[in-house]
Amino acid sequence: MPDTLNQAKLFQIITNNLPVGYMVINKEGLIVEFNKTAENITGFSRDEVLGTPHELFHASPATHACPLLEHVFAHRQGAVNTETEIVRKDGLKINISVTTIPLLDENGIFHGGAALFRNITSLKKMQRERENILSMFAHDMKNPLLASIGFINRILEGKTGNITEKQQQYLSVVSNNMKNIEALITGFLDFSRLEQHECLPVFSETALVPLVKKIFTNLSIAAERKQVELRFEAPPETGFLAHADPFMLERALTNIIANAVKYTVPKSTVTVGLTRQGTSFLFSVADTGPGIPPEKLPLIFEPFYRGENHDGNGSGLGLAISKTILACHGGSVEVESCPEKGSTFFIRLPQGDMRRP
Repeated sequence: MPDTLNQAKLFQIITNNLPVGYMVINKEGLIVEFNKTAENITGFSRDEVLGTPHELFHASPATHACPLLEHVFAHRQGAVNTETEIVRKDGLKINISVTTIPLLDENGIFHGGAALFRNITSLKKMQRERENILSMFAHDMKNPLLASIGFINRILEGKTGNITEKQQQYLSVVSNNMKNIEALITGFLDFSRLEQHECLPVFSETALVPLVKKIFTNLSIAAERKQVELRFEAPPETGFLAHADPFMLERALTNIIANAVKYTVPKSTVTVGLTRQGTSFLFSVADTGPGIPPEKLPLIFEPFYRGENHDGNGSGLGLAISKTILACHGGSVEVESCPEKGSTFFIRLPQGDMRRP
């Protein structure tokens, strides 16, 4: 018995000195452990929360908003790092970074879950302020840039008088570079609006097969230039109808398929597949490019990230925009890759209206 008491005391000392909040819930969803840092973060005392449902902290009624429900109880996933919002005792909503872990014994029997979390509200506020400053800066740049492009085009069209061949050559270079900058600014502003939920999907019944064929048509010139075949594989049925924003979904898919065309080797094939998987549609986009090193896979959906094989064009925002658009639809995008053999992107899209509130 003394050894058991010593072990219990040691455990309490360790958990109370952790620099992060620590909470354990049993398989019934009741809180059974709550350390000092968790008290400081939430404003609740240990005695107040023990034996109560962990939904006490929920800022949203949606199941997916709770990492414990989503990753531990629903899917029994291993350690998962994510961010969410909770409500303190004083009613204040705060942002936390949380790692959730299912508690399984040696026989694989489920006993509950644990969460390690820290308050990142100040960090998120600084991030939003930085994004707002960048957005304002980009917006203020765009209008004079467009005006400058217009004036250069007027000169190139001869509306201000004759120019020499060398002048026309130099002005064409300037015009093309300015158009590239304008495209980068537009991409950044679009991503910023998506991130801040200022650009929301307009949902309607969307036929997926014609949508993919339209994207193929739009990308046909780029594919022909590399002698790349665009192949579409789907079961012979007409029921591929999703509740989605057709324009945003087209953009998300175009970014991913265009990337595949860009990075695949010449005289090869980019294959887009479409199937049903449970209550979702599953797209696959496979290329035969150089592949992505395993250590780089977690980075490719980050804003402004560009792989080692990029050609200098583009903003590094395409995949980040696609991921954000799909999240607005309640969907997701993942990638599997093998260096020197190629990559396959998997896009999941709910069949019904599964958008996140």
